Amino acid sequence: MIRRVAVVSVVVAMAAMMIVGVGVALAADASTATTARDDAATTEAASEEDQLVSLFHKSAALARETLVRALGPPSAAEEAEADILANNNDSSDNEDGDNNDDDNNDKNLSYDGSDLIEWINSNGGFIHPNAHIGLDPTGKYRGVFVKNTNSDMTNANNDSERGIDEGIEEGDIIARIPWDLIIKPNDYAINNYWSCEAIHELYRQFQLGDESKYAPYVNYLKNQPQGRIPSEWTDAGKQLLNTILDRPTTTTTTTTTNDESEGGGLPPQQNLRGYEETWLQECRGEDTPLARAAFYQFTSRDEDTLMVPFYDMHNHSNDPKKLNTISYKPKKKGRPFVLRAIRDIAPGEQIYISYNRCHRCWFDEEYTGCTSYSHYGTSEVFDVFGFVEDFPQMWKFRMNVDDEEQEPGRPPQWDELNFCLEKAEDDDMHLVVSFGDNYVTKGEEPSEENVKYLAEQLIRLDELEKSMKSDGVLMKTMPSYEWDMAWTYHQALMTSISAAMLASGYLPSEDNDSGADSIGGGRDEL
Repeated sequence: MIRRVAVVSVVVAMAAMMIVGVGVALAADASTATTARDDAATTEAASEEDQLVSLFHKSAALARETLVRALGPPSAAEEAEADILANNNDSSDNEDGDNNDDDNNDKNLSYDGSDLIEWINSNGGFIHPNAHIGLDPTGKYRGVFVKNTNSDMTNANNDSERGIDEGIEEGDIIARIPWDLIIKPNDYAINNYWSCEAIHELYRQFQLGDESKYAPYVNYLKNQPQGRIPSEWTDAGKQLLNTILDRPTTTTTTTTTNDESEGGGLPPQQNLRGYEETWLQECRGEDTPLARAAFYQFTSRDEDTLMVPFYDMHNHSNDPKKLNTISYKPKKKGRPFVLRAIRDIAPGEQIYISYNRCHRCWFDEEYTGCTSYSHYGTSEVFDVFGFVEDFPQMWKFRMNVDDEEQEPGRPPQWDELNFCLEKAEDDDMHLVVSFGDNYVTKGEEPSEENVKYLAEQLIRLDELEKSMKSDGVLMKTMPSYEWDMAWTYHQALMTSISAAMLASGYLPSEDNDSGADSIGGGRDEL
C-alpha cells in the first residue's frame, strides 16, 4: 500500500508540471521562475523513483540467487571455491604462525564422557543407560546420542554405543543431576537469570582444578577450545565481523553496539561485548587467562545461573522434528535438575535441547511447558554461543530509515523489522516468512524504507563477499574457525534479508526482473 501511494504521488506531480507548463507562455517572469522550480523538484523526484526501481530490481534478482544458493545443493563453482579456500588456509604456508589453531582445536572431540557419567551416577545422579556422548556421523562435532541397538551394530564405533532395542521412550528421564553436582551461586532462585556470583564460583572451581569437588566436570570445561565466541575472537576476526555487520571501528579492539548513539549496523545488537564490560567491570573479576576461560565457558553453557554437567553437552535445535527433550530447573535449593524425553527417541538419534526455548517465534504458540521465555534470536545465538542455528530462525533488524539529506541535523529515525523464518513443511526448498512474532502481528509488515535498507545491505554484503572471501592473505591473519564462522554468519544474513525482501511485496515478480517501471503488488513465493 505504501508503494502505491508513492507511485501515485509521482504521477500527480508530473501532471501538475504539464498543467503549469501550459501556462508558461501566458504567464509573467515570476510564474516562469516558479514553474522552473517545480520542474526541477519533479525531475528530482522522478530520478529518485528511478533509482529505487533500479535498486529493487537488482536486489530482487540477487535475493532469488541467494536463496537458491542457500537452499539448494552446492554448485560446482562453490565446491571449487571451497577447495581454493582450503588450500589458502593451509597452516603449513603460514610462516608467521598468526593462523595457529592449537588453542582453537577441540581437544575433547573424541571424549566419550564415560568418567563424567560414572561420576554423576555414583554420586546420586542418573544418566539414562541408553544415552552416550559421541561424534555425529560426519565426525565434526560432539553431542549426546541414543545408543545403537544390540541387534544393529553396523553404525556402532565401540561397545559404549551398544544399547537397548527400545531406544529412549517418551517421558523417560534422560538425566537427573543432583543439586550437589551443579555449580551454582549461593543466592540461587528459579527466577534469577543472571549472577556474577555464579561466574565467580565457576572461576574458583577452575582454580581448584583436580582438587575441585566437580573435578571431572571442571577439567572437561577447562579443556574446551578457545576463541569460539565472537567476543573472544582475535582482533583480525573481530574486524572482519564488524566489516560484515557494516559497523566500522576506530581500532580492531574497539567493541561496538547497534544502539542509537553509534549508528546502527546489522544484528547482533551487542556484538563483541562480554569479558571486559561484564566480567571486569560489572562483576569486578580479575583479568587472568583462567578467568577469561571460565567466563566464556559460563556464558556459552549456563542454564541461567547454573552450570549443569552432562546437560550442557547437548546440541541445540528449535526444529520441532528434531527437538526431543524438555528440562526442569530446580524450583528451590537442594532439588535436582531434570532432563526428560518429550517423545520416543530412536536408537542412533541425537538428543537435542533448545538454547533459547520459548522465544518469540516459538513453534508452539500455546507455549506448552514453558516456565521461562527467551528473548534470544538467531543473531543473539551466534553472538553468545558462537554458531549459526538451523531453521527455524528469529531475526530483528534495527535500521535508520530517516532521510538525513532532507532534514540535516535531525536525529536518526530508528525502526525495527522483526520476522520469523522457517522451512516450509515437508519442503526444504522453500522458506516461510512471518512478519512480527507470536505476540505481535498487526502493523509488523515491512515499509518501503525497510525494504530499501535491506536491499542496500544485501548488495553491500554480496560485493563484500566477492572482494574479500577469496583473499588468502587476509584469511591467514586469523584462525580458520573465525574465518569460516564469520562467512557462515554472512551467508545467514544474506539468506534472511533475501527471504524478508521477497516476502515483503515490494520487489518485482520473477518474470518482471528485466526492468519494468512498476514494482510492488503481491508477495513472492519463497
